[in-house]
Amino acid sequence: MQFGKRLARIREDAGYTQSSLARAVGISQSAISQIEAGERNPSYETIRQIAAAMKLSPAYLVGGEVEGLNDTERALFRQYRGMSDDAKRELEQFADYLRAKSNTKGRGSR
Repeated sequence: MQFGKRLARIREDAGYTQSSLARAVGISQSAISQIEAGERNPSYETIRQIAAAMKLSPAYLVGGEVEGLNDTERALFRQYRGMSDDAKRELEQFADYLRAKSNTKGRGSR
């Protein structure tokens, strides 16, 4: 996957618009748009700043391995990759539900 397309997917999954990510990084929205469209190649420093703004490693942002996964987590990722798009969406919705449920429970016990 091209870097720009990967960035767009990760940005959208993280809930950022091009404008909100640009503000967090300190660059223009048009720069983010150009990077995502493949019209502009970001410098390593820009990649580092984008990764920092989204609390990711630069390696992950450019398509490197997800760091620190145990064997079970790696197996789950492999299973996810083999799912249909519909099954992936359903799993993502269920994960969102579990995360929200966990956050609600966690607030009462802190």
